[in-house]
Amino acid sequence: MQPGPPYQQGPQQPYPPQGYPGYPPPGYGPPPKKSNTGLIVGLILGAVVLLGGGGVAAFLLLSDSGSSSTASPTSSKKSGPPDKYTSMPACEKIGTKVRNLPPLETPKGEEPASTSNDEITYTRSSCSWREPNAPSATVSMYLSKSKEPGSGAGEAWAKAGVENAVTDGGVLIPSMAKSTKAVHTKLDSPSQCQIKFYQGNVEGEIIVTGPDPSGTVNQTVCKENALKMARATSEAIG
Repeated sequence: MQPGPPYQQGPQQPYPPQGYPGYPPPGYGPPPKKSNTGLIVGLILGAVVLLGGGGVAAFLLLSDSGSSSTASPTSSKKSGPPDKYTSMPACEKIGTKVRNLPPLETPKGEEPASTSNDEITYTRSSCSWREPNAPSATVSMYLSKSKEPGSGAGEAWAKAGVENAVTDGGVLIPSMAKSTKAVHTKLDSPSQCQIKFYQGNVEGEIIVTGPDPSGTVNQTVCKENALKMARATSEAIG
């Protein structure tokens, strides 16, 4: 067997040298485009991790259109019944409604009264009917005028005095003339009896004393006389 011709390769084209004009060097080419998908996913996952269990709530907050509603602040302004009265009746007007009263002493007229309430203007008017060896009667009226119109402070203060009398053991009077509430108060003195009532923003206080200030008075008769004076006062207030 005759050996064939030796294997011959075709002509070899030499590689161009690096940097040869018209040919890029090995490995040269435009860099591949990078995708932002991984970055976006990472940011979302990071936000979820930071927010923990509040992811849904955070989404609701972040997707808000920007409008927000806030509750209106609660007003601290007080409100209540308006002051019904601006003045108190004259003593003579009260006296004409009760028969057989002792002579009227010179009235003091309306004057400032002391109070711890800085929401009102507080004034007092006093009337006394006296004569020796006879029962006497004293009517005191207190006017509470609200410094802030519509606050109800005037009537609230007048009411408080009567409510305190009830708490201290007073007996309610079912109805009495035009009064809002009236009570026979409890006194330690056996020679006196007393009624307190309030009518709007006026508080009335009636004290009847027996002929002997140091003695004992018939409480039934005393309360009847006090009730006559209280009714006359309430009617005069109007």
